[in-house]
Amino acid sequence: MKKYIMIIFIATIFVATAFAQETEIFIPAESHTSIYQLYQEGGVIFMSLITLSLVGVLLAAWKMPSCVKEFGNIALALGFISIAMGLRQAFTSLQQAPDVSAVVIYGSAKVALIAPIWSCIVYIISLIIRIIQKPKTI
Repeated sequence: MKKYIMIIFIATIFVATAFAQETEIFIPAESHTSIYQLYQEGGVIFMSLITLSLVGVLLAAWKMPSCVKEFGNIALALGFISIAMGLRQAFTSLQQAPDVSAVVIYGSAKVALIAPIWSCIVYIISLIIRIIQKPKTI
């Protein structure tokens, strides 16, 4: 029963994301970015590691329920590391060229936030799975 609830929940997340992108409810019309573009902009290494921790969350929910939270914590930590490295890279670029416009600074901050947002989504998924799997005590 728990497996079916988890599958329905994950399918709902994917459908809601696709619906939001198609109907432009949450995403403005001028920013049509695909999942692949976000994956590339967020940094392939960190996005891949965070995605692997999502796979770890889903496999742990099936095989080792006690490790679901740990994989979620790994994803969250990877998100914080990626934002630190992304901001460091942006500040290094600003140090080399101090007369950069604000648009470039905001764009680099936007790119630096892609991987942490993905890691927070993976962490929330791990928490929801953990809540579903918790034994009910009355």
